[in-house]
Amino acid sequence: MLSATAIAAMTALVAGGITAGLIAILHVLKPEYEPSWRMISEYSVGRYGWVMRLAFVTMAISPAATCVALWPFGGAWTIGLAAVALGALGAAFIDADPIMTPRAQATPVGRAHTVLGGVLLAGFPPAALFAGVGVASALGWVLAVASVVPFAGLVWFLVAAAPAHGRGGSPGIRIGWPDRFCFLAYLGWVVVAATGVLSVV
Repeated sequence: MLSATAIAAMTALVAGGITAGLIAILHVLKPEYEPSWRMISEYSVGRYGWVMRLAFVTMAISPAATCVALWPFGGAWTIGLAAVALGALGAAFIDADPIMTPRAQATPVGRAHTVLGGVLLAGFPPAALFAGVGVASALGWVLAVASVVPFAGLVWFLVAAAPAHGRGGSPGIRIGWPDRFCFLAYLGWVVVAATGVLSVV
């Protein structure tokens, strides 16, 4: 019989795979959203928005389940992953403003989405690092080392977004690829974490 830890690890893997699949499908359903400068959050606006909302829900399940899977090995060191999950879950129910909206014209709903998205985008790398350090005695240092990739993605995103200066996005501000790289890096870390847990339970 599978342990709760193993079930949580498998849940993280399945939820991550579903998230990746849904976002890949959205690139086909909404080709007008140029991926080089449009963020994935914008897929929640307009037609097929429910697909992105569902992706945010599964995106929340993945780190939450990873937190549960790692808890026996790292305890409170892994709690940051649960906080990140709350950011993704909140973003599922609060739509983003179009990326070209200047900060001064942002709606309250759009601002709330930005905060929640920030919890996810900026919160995952340190959460992954702390979790990796916390489980190192049981699972080795691979998760702590692997957190370098999410950190690199976040730095790339921040550098790419810097020219906006609150004016809103534009085709010349290429934050779409860094945004997608972060998403893939974060899911990749979850895969490493979940498979690491499954190898010892």
